[in-house]
Amino acid sequence: MKKYNAYKDNGADWFGKIPNEWMLLKIGRAFSNISSGTTPKSTDIRFYENGNINWLNTGDLTDSYILQTKKRINEFALKSFSTLKVYPVDSVVIALYGATIGKLGQLKIEATTNQACCVISDSEYIKQRFLFYYLLAARKYIISMAYGGGQPNISQDIIKQLYIPTPSKNEQTQIAKYLDHKTAIIDALIEKKELLIKKLSEQRQAIINEAVTKGLDSNAPMKDSGVEWLGEINAEWIIKRIKHITYVKGRIGWQNLRSEDFRDIGPYLVTGTDFKLGRINWKTCNRVDTERFEQDPYIQLKNDDVLITKDGTIGKIAIVKDKPEKVTLNTGVFVTRPLKNDYLPDYFYWLLVSDVFSHFIDYNKSGATIQHLYQNVFNEFSFALPSNLNEQRRIVDFLETKTQKIDIAVNKISNQLKRFKSYRQSIISEAVTGKIDVREWQPQTAEKS
Repeated sequence: MKKYNAYKDNGADWFGKIPNEWMLLKIGRAFSNISSGTTPKSTDIRFYENGNINWLNTGDLTDSYILQTKKRINEFALKSFSTLKVYPVDSVVIALYGATIGKLGQLKIEATTNQACCVISDSEYIKQRFLFYYLLAARKYIISMAYGGGQPNISQDIIKQLYIPTPSKNEQTQIAKYLDHKTAIIDALIEKKELLIKKLSEQRQAIINEAVTKGLDSNAPMKDSGVEWLGEINAEWIIKRIKHITYVKGRIGWQNLRSEDFRDIGPYLVTGTDFKLGRINWKTCNRVDTERFEQDPYIQLKNDDVLITKDGTIGKIAIVKDKPEKVTLNTGVFVTRPLKNDYLPDYFYWLLVSDVFSHFIDYNKSGATIQHLYQNVFNEFSFALPSNLNEQRRIVDFLETKTQKIDIAVNKISNQLKRFKSYRQSIISEAVTGKIDVREWQPQTAEKS
């Protein structure tokens, strides 16, 4: 793609030089309407019954057009809050708070918003679609200006102070047309790759599920397990319960470790956040002193221990391999190992990765969001087990081979996705800052088809 004939320094922002013909405007001066909304009390039905006014929050922002909102309010709510305004079609919406900072949407419907959304509309100089793409390009820069601790945010004032490189409105329309076309092609490719990853992941899970309930013989006779979360199992297998065959321990509350307990050297401390692809990422583990390590010998880890997160994201699984000399557990994780010789730890790992264990967790939720996997609950987990360790080993070898092939394929596709997304971001940034000249661009015949 060709460039403009000449560029000038802007001296103001992240995007470097801009074409000589372009202006540099502040969003706060270019747009006459920059504001947010509010949230009517969710428990007050008066604001929501027979709602006919679209009301959006950051969950409705998907970096695309907004065609509908998850919630609606009514005329009573609109009259009750002066901060609730109905914004016109084509308005650009940007998220101001928390993990969603910088998420975008462009209204294809009239809507009002909550206080976490900033709506930008009405400009004599800047087209809404051009603004949308500019804010996509500027997202990292916008996020870098966030303030606050655990819940960072940006303000409307930060948005208003942003400089936006501004070509003529006709040129803005052409740039937006170019980006609509190019991103649609890339998005279609991304969607296909994401769908392929989803299918491969489902195939991987199905292979694991069948192997740990049926075995490797597709013609093996089956029987009803009589266990709610287990269903049918291999007729020759036996049902075992955690509390009868498995050592289970966790760090008790009064031993909770804080950041001031961490050291630069010393024994490793494993937390659920250190789980990566079923293994422990030793590089991310914190370290503690020897006294802390020796405080509880019951949670000193061994190779082939299987770990399960019991708080937060419940049911993340990892098996300990290539263990450093001394390793202990932080809170939020159970360590398990066989009490006798009933099963191979590697087989138990695959069992817990299967849907058998996730169904057990779902069964024990009892309609509520489970926040903690208690040991007395986990002890009641029943599962099917081949009594022959050689059969378990064959299943483990089969699953390692099969899943490795799928994982390699998924990793290759994931890298392609990263390149597509990086290219998408790159062409948006280059177009809205004038690094490429698209004034004469027209879609090619092949692209049109």
